[in-house]
Amino acid sequence: VLKIADGDEFNGEWKDGKQDGKGVFKWADCSVYDGEWKVGKQHGKGVLKIADGSGYDGEWKDGKRNGKGVLKIADGDEFNGEWKDGKQDGKGVFKWADCSVYDGEWKVGKQHGKGVLKIA
Repeated sequence: VLKIADGDEFNGEWKDGKQDGKGVFKWADCSVYDGEWKVGKQHGKGVLKIADGSGYDGEWKDGKRNGKGVLKIADGDEFNGEWKDGKQDGKGVFKWADCSVYDGEWKVGKQHGKGVLKIA
């Protein structure tokens, strides 16, 4: 277990002085990432739970959301779909807290291409 002066903590596997393999990182604000690491960054499958109630469950690459995953935002919004470099990219469904839904294509975090928007 590595405890950092600011209250952060890492408990897991190491390689060459960096997080590598499975591990849990806890921030001082009580946010937690539990998953796979590579060369000190989130990489592979993992779950991030933010102190405000938001969270992400899915795939990571080089410390960013990458691949398939579900992002839940504390206000009730949710995105389930594909990610690239930390942004929605590919196919995905965004549900707003008011029950409006966009089901379609995304590029660099924005609706782009074919899709259907249903307003509640």
